[in-house]
Amino acid sequence: MTRQNLFSGHWDGEDEEAGTRRRVFWRPDDARLGATLYEFAPGMPEDRIHMHYGAEEMFFVLSGRPSFRSPRGHEELAPGDFVFCPEGRAGLHTFSNPTDEPVRVLAISAGSFPDVVAYPEHGYAWVATRDPDPDQLAKGGDPGIIARFEIPIESRSSQV
Repeated sequence: MTRQNLFSGHWDGEDEEAGTRRRVFWRPDDARLGATLYEFAPGMPEDRIHMHYGAEEMFFVLSGRPSFRSPRGHEELAPGDFVFCPEGRAGLHTFSNPTDEPVRVLAISAGSFPDVVAYPEHGYAWVATRDPDPDQLAKGGDPGIIARFEIPIESRSSQV
């Protein structure tokens, strides 16, 4: 067992351009269950809507009021809200933060690799052998992606 604290203030990565930072909680390589704490800066635009084939995700809003988009449309979430995203099309999701306050969301996922992640509005998907690590790619290492391929582009209205 490895003990970590959700409120430690430690961050593993930051994407200033996207307005996010994350803390990935340690898990053994063969574990199916994982967790990541995300912080969305005020005014963070919507990320790409996506779905997984190989993972389910749950999101718990810890603070702030993020906007959540799914096949049902946009919803404003509040602290204490929880959303579940199953595998496949029913699990399409993305977040944004249209407010003036930071948002914190705890994501818990259960899945295995390879994982297929599809971005239908952007016309591509990828297959990963493990959690893709942009830092490894920047250092010339294996990013964990074994294939990226095109899929038909879908409009928002065709996803519901």
